[in-house]
Amino acid sequence: MRRSPAAADTVQAVLVILWNAAMAFGGIIGGLLLQSSGATAVAVSAAALQGPVFKLGPALGGRADRR
Repeated sequence: MRRSPAAADTVQAVLVILWNAAMAFGGIIGGLLLQSSGATAVAVSAAALQGPVFKLGPALGGRADRR
């Protein structure tokens, strides 16, 4: 299958836009959580969000023993 360089540029641009939007929404949500519930809630929610990443990472092909 042949792919054009223009398609790669488009996909890269969409990826950058989605990444930037995710960073912005994360900052907004984190700020709202900090304002409403305090620093402890931010730490607890960050730990809760990292749990699935550490659990699913090796199952999805990541190496658990990477250093």
